[in-house]
Formats: sequence, C-alpha cells, structure tokens
Amino acid sequence: MKKVTLSIGGKGFDIELENEFAEYAWQELQKNGIAFDRNNDIIKLLNAYFSTLKKNYDTDKKIESMLLQISQYSL
Repeated sequence: MKKVTLSIGGKGFDIELENEFAEYAWQELQKNGIAFDRNNDIIKLLNAYFSTLKKNYDTDKKIESMLLQISQYSL
C-alpha cells in the first residue's frame, strides 16, 4: 500500500492505495492540475473527478459496443 496525501481547503488528507493504482491515480491527478505539494481548490478536484468519470463512461460505452459486436459474431 502507498499513501497519497492531498491538501484541500488547507487540510491534509492521507489516502492509502494499492501501489500500482496509487501511481496511476497520482499521474491522472497531476494531468488534471492537482498538486501534491500545496493546497488544492475544491473546483479543481471536482473537475478532475468529472474528467475521470467521463473517461470511465466512454470506456464503458466502448466495452458495451465491443461486447455487442462479439455477441453478433457468436450467433
């Protein structure tokens, strides 16, 4: 497990994540302008959250489409 620390509204939050996921989360948060060495605005965190949520939504839609295509070939 790896600890990731974020500062929001002047308060630090420690989050324990699996090692590989921690690295991925750290990189994704940095891409969205989240800093680990200073305070973060709540709006930045919300934007990062919804950006990641959109990415997951798009991925789910692609998977659904691929499964539909596979099921059509199986018939």
